[in-house]
Amino acid sequence: MNNQQSIKTEKFIVFKIADYLLALPIVDVLKVVYCPPLAYREFKNMGIVQLGKHTVRVLNLYEQFSSDGVSQISTNHDFLVITNSLEGELWGIGVQETPNLMDLPLESMQNLPKFESPSGFLELFSYSAVVSDSEVTNTIFLLDLKQALNVINNPHPPSISNK
Repeated sequence: MNNQQSIKTEKFIVFKIADYLLALPIVDVLKVVYCPPLAYREFKNMGIVQLGKHTVRVLNLYEQFSSDGVSQISTNHDFLVITNSLEGELWGIGVQETPNLMDLPLESMQNLPKFESPSGFLELFSYSAVVSDSEVTNTIFLLDLKQALNVINNPHPPSISNK
């Protein structure tokens, strides 16, 4: 029996943010669209993009991944990976390069430990996958969309106060 036939895979949209490869399950992605620079520049300070008759909130992950909180490349989103929040709101993850459709082997997925990091970086992910092809080994972080939207909507955890 061929070993390749027994490996279970799932389809993911894989994209690069800063120096990291991220992935979303294909079932969570509505569409990948080209984002004209004018469409993004017009409303970028408000964190939204107007695409046709739809207003899409932009999830700028570059800010989450930069060490100083300000990304030098966050304003050039050539593509948006469109997804829905649990409430049905449209969100677009801005990426510079064309995302790829990949079959990731389920056996390569590793659960990430839950802990708070100063940057909040690891809080956005629940799993990682280590994928090798002929000469290159890559780690792909599986974006936990619910957690990512929560971090973006609540960038500062509530402080405990004595009232």
